[in-house]
Parts: sequence; structure tokens; C-alpha cells
Amino acid sequence: SIKKIIAFGSAKGGVGKSSITASIGISLSKNNKVGILDADIYGPNQDILFDIQEKPKFENKSIKPIKKNNIDIVSMGSILDDDKAATWRGPMLSSAINQIYEKTNWGDLDYLLIDMPPGTGDAYLTVCQKIVPDFVILVSAISKLSITDLKRTIDVFESLNTKILGIVLNNIHQSEGFQDFNLETENVILDRIEFNKK
Repeated sequence: SIKKIIAFGSAKGGVGKSSITASIGISLSKNNKVGILDADIYGPNQDILFDIQEKPKFENKSIKPIKKNNIDIVSMGSILDDDKAATWRGPMLSSAINQIYEKTNWGDLDYLLIDMPPGTGDAYLTVCQKIVPDFVILVSAISKLSITDLKRTIDVFESLNTKILGIVLNNIHQSEGFQDFNLETENVILDRIEFNKK
């Protein structure tokens, strides 16, 4: 059984969503049983972030997650060939996400974190309506484009009745005035992460 499911979303790609998902997963795993579902078919990163070289094994027609850093991980990157995934359309993408979620033997987890693909398309509908996360955490930079896409993402999750736990602002572009940036939103700012040049 899975006690809590938290999705990490952003309409804008390249804002550090996958890295933040992984970091929170590592932090939670110190005292909890944690799983990560990398649902980004077009650009999966969790297999890279956790240096997963092998493909997951199948036991009794179920996917066995790969354990790294005490986290059970299933990444599209370690299941699918890149050239095949890149040609998939929305319905195929949604079907794959749902099937991998349902066919994975997650066991007992305190938290399942879902690294969502960028955008606001079919994948969001599938996750919110079929997997049904308890919360979503949104990740954004403070550029004009990122904030515009963030607002679109908020509208989508609100229309799907998915509770937004809060927003993480990530200064991945090293924008000036980051700490004082006023994001006009009713949602909680969970953290402001400065870019680490190291």
C-alpha cells in the first residue's frame, strides 16, 4: 500500500523539477519508505540522477523497482528506448504512465513521488484522474516564461481538483532579485533554492 502520493509538476521544462524530486526523495528516505515514478517519457532523468544502468526485472508479470539510495525507482529511461518514446503521442504516453504505475510492485511505501513530464497535456489528466495524487508540488524559475507557464499549471491542477501543496522557486537561471521576487499567488512558497555553481 502507498500512504501518500505526491506529484511534482511544471509546465516549463528545464526548471530543475527532476533534481528537486530526487532531492526530496533522498531526504524523505532517511526515515520513510519512498518510491519514485519517473513519468517523463520524453525526457526521463531519474535514471541519470541515480546512475541507474540496469533495466528493471519482471516478477510474476510485475515490474520490480530498482533500489538506489534506499529509494524504489521506476524510470521510463530504464524501460523504454529513447527513439521509441520520442515518437509517442498523448494517448500512448498516458497509457504507458498508468500501466507502469499499476504494474509496478511498489510494496508498502510511505511516499510515492511522481516526476511529471513538462506541459499540461494528457499525462496530467492520467495522473490526476487515475493515479490520484494526494498533493502536487510545483517547480518554477522566475523568468517571465516560467511564471506564465506556472500559472497555466496551477489552473490545470485546480480544474482537476488536485490539491497544490506549494511552489518551489528554483534560481536555476541565476536571476537577480531572486530572494525578493514577489510571486503573486495564493499558494505557499515552500522554498527558494539558489543555484549552486559547484
